Amino acid sequence: MSTSRSNRVRAAIGTVSLTGAAMGFLSACGVAGEDEQEAERVYCVDEQDQVVDEEQCEEAERNGGFIGGVPYFFLLGGFGGNRYAVGQTIPQQYTGAATRVNPADTTARSRAGLPGSGRVTSGTRISGGIGSGRVGSGSVGS
Repeated sequence: MSTSRSNRVRAAIGTVSLTGAAMGFLSACGVAGEDEQEAERVYCVDEQDQVVDEEQCEEAERNGGFIGGVPYFFLLGGFGGNRYAVGQTIPQQYTGAATRVNPADTTARSRAGLPGSGRVTSGTRISGGIGSGRVGSGSVGS
């Protein structure tokens, strides 16, 4: 094989390798954007799916999931990539597929990737999705 042909083969192989690496990088970037859309978040909500202060879920945890007869839940889901503030109601189109967790149920909390007890900040992204056993950094306080 001549030197020029050998160089052309090496150049072609290098180009194919570089193209493959670039495609992999771009695919990973695309997935990151989609991942944010599908990220699991947790909110403390009342029975009408209105976001309430996380102190409500903390108090409900101490009272079997209720405050004054009103149930409170941790609501976990993707919520279409939307974020909600205290006082906003999460639309039914997102709550139907969401998971409700009684704040007093330590086993269900752990299965959902939440700490078994203590405060969970509303809007926190759940690392690794439901069942990973981890909540995003800075989200848990007791």
